[in-house]
Amino acid sequence: MKRSKDTFKLNYQYRIVPSKQQVYKLKDWLYKLCRIHNLMLEERFKWWECNRTPVNACPIFVTYLSELKDQPTYYSQKRATHWSRESDKDLYKGVHSQVIQEAIKRVEDTFNRFTKGDSSSKRSGKPRFKSVRRYRTFSIPQLKPDCLSVTANPHQRRNGGTRRDIACISLPKVGQMKLIYHRPIPEGFTIKAALISCRADGWYITLTLEDKAVPSLKSPELEATQENSLGLDVGLEKFWTNSDGEIEPIQQHYRRSESKLAKLANRKDKKSHKSASRRKLAKKISKHHQRLQRKRKQFHYESATRLVSMDKKVFFVEDIKPGNLSIKNKPKQDENGNYLPNGQSAKSGLNKSINDASWGQFLSILAYKAAKAGKSVVKVKPHNTSQVCSCCNAKVEKDLSVRIHHCLCGFVLDRDWNAAINIKRVGLGIFPTIKRRKRSQKAATKEAYTVPPGSV
Repeated sequence: MKRSKDTFKLNYQYRIVPSKQQVYKLKDWLYKLCRIHNLMLEERFKWWECNRTPVNACPIFVTYLSELKDQPTYYSQKRATHWSRESDKDLYKGVHSQVIQEAIKRVEDTFNRFTKGDSSSKRSGKPRFKSVRRYRTFSIPQLKPDCLSVTANPHQRRNGGTRRDIACISLPKVGQMKLIYHRPIPEGFTIKAALISCRADGWYITLTLEDKAVPSLKSPELEATQENSLGLDVGLEKFWTNSDGEIEPIQQHYRRSESKLAKLANRKDKKSHKSASRRKLAKKISKHHQRLQRKRKQFHYESATRLVSMDKKVFFVEDIKPGNLSIKNKPKQDENGNYLPNGQSAKSGLNKSINDASWGQFLSILAYKAAKAGKSVVKVKPHNTSQVCSCCNAKVEKDLSVRIHHCLCGFVLDRDWNAAINIKRVGLGIFPTIKRRKRSQKAATKEAYTVPPGSV
């Protein structure tokens, strides 16, 4: 039976406490799945190279075209006969068959994004072979409905309060293990799949919950007005500023811990390779990064909750791509091939702050929280929103160092506040003329030039 696409799904993450034997088995699974991932990817790379012959390097009647082979697919690589090779026979023993199939499915998805691209025809980079340290997650596509057992804790706290319920989850070919049941599963939801991940501080499981009686979570179509809408401008000096003048101070989690991380990294580099002290410091650094990641995500959830709790229905945000903003500058060379200063030393600090702010994660969390509350988030083009005056519509050129907007009309306002007002106006269609200004006459003439008839 096909699963309906309109069902409501949730992902709940819990911490699991496996025994020593189960930890050994889970690590063995990750090791074997990593090798399977590399073998399947190698097979696809061989097909990719053998079926690509450059025909633009020499005449085609001289070029040797190799015999075409069948393309490796998900269905051809997951066959049982494909696993029975003598060289890799022990590689598939003890691992659940569906877990292996999901690992092969991941290989197919990454390779298709490299060769074909995604839905918008944007291709990803070439897939890399995984090392054991980088392969930390595997998925179980099916679980029994009664795999989770929860019992009430008979003990009480010292202050008289009840303790957390005792929960255990049963995984195929792994057994039953303890689960830290810190949040209950809502009524009507069933467990469909699980994702096991090994992190710096232990093992975690992400349960996929599904309720077919509830429709999928979609942003409602609301009519935006001046009263029920809010413009939002994100930045590095202030995390966000809305069109009403309210601000959210930025929390630079990585910047505050940068010196501590540098000291730990220096201590680790001084230790001998593959020593126990080096491994301990590496684990300490990874735990510190994990704490920073959790602090940042918690801050994003709290900030999004503060916005959604306001008496607004529509939020206009900037349609930005933080990944493009943190791209390195292109190198510059002189006539002799020597590299010239390109401003990357200053840009590297800006890139670090952009990645620390993590605007993309915040905007995705805001969209999820707004849809859950029956509100909507609309992305608008932010071009020139910080340069145009929100009072007289005049363009006032200013650098990033100028944080106060001064206009000839006498209007003085904070730069981010002025940009948030313009973002709201663009979203409402009050001032839709915030577009790219006209280029120079030379560029326009060059583009308008056409080839005279009869010259070709």
